[in-house]
Amino acid sequence: MAAPAVPIDVDAGTGAWTTDGMAMIYMPRHFFVGNHQAVETALGAARHAELLHEAGHAAAFTWCEEAARAGGLAGLDVFHHYLARLSQRGWGRFRALDVDTAAGRALVRVDHSVFVAESPEAGDGLCTLFAGWFAGALAWVDTQNGVQRALTGRETQCAGAGAGHCLFEVAPRDGP
Repeated sequence: MAAPAVPIDVDAGTGAWTTDGMAMIYMPRHFFVGNHQAVETALGAARHAELLHEAGHAAAFTWCEEAARAGGLAGLDVFHHYLARLSQRGWGRFRALDVDTAAGRALVRVDHSVFVAESPEAGDGLCTLFAGWFAGALAWVDTQNGVQRALTGRETQCAGAGAGHCLFEVAPRDGP
């Protein structure tokens, strides 16, 4: 069964691409991953992960806000739609294994990560970019439920280190 098509609108005058009313960029994945790895080398893995988490958290939160408005979705449906859209855009296959909105926790599985596909023998922590994305998307759900808390994500296993898939946990920042 083929995945549902992702609508891409191209502005004839500017060449700008949009999907679901949001501006998009299309590029070869080796180009993106190569740049990603170069920045990590320059900054160091820890600082790179910290900056990516902050930026990814904010970007995912904004994406959820815009997708909810454009698609008429609400609450946890937006989180699941976010994972579906990531899956349709070539980042890998994303699936929520468990989500507990009351506790601010989620477990997300990633198969066929773009980072592992481009660097299959690079080791652990290849996919850390995604951690902030999941935390930001779940934080958006929190705000819709009237909850204000800081969430963080972390990769607990990576297919780049030989695991069958990547696994991410989202939890309250100051939680156990």
